[in-house]
Amino acid sequence: MRRKMYTVRSLTVDKGKNSVVDLCLEFDGNRAFVVWDKILFGEFELKARLEIDPRRLKKARSSVCDFFYRGELVLPRPENN
Repeated sequence: MRRKMYTVRSLTVDKGKNSVVDLCLEFDGNRAFVVWDKILFGEFELKARLEIDPRRLKKARSSVCDFFYRGELVLPRPENN
């Protein structure tokens, strides 16, 4: 099943400082996910997705992204896993 991919821009905290991040956004029914990372494994695509609150998404009037996330994303850090 192929999902339509969108882009989302959000505020995130990296090393104690606020920064802006652009990520891929997917919808699955009424749920929303940002795609943090993805890799190809043969013919399969493995994705690290984080579920976000779709009510905090705002449609963007920008050529840079499709949506703004009006919240703060806390992305996993690989060194903490």
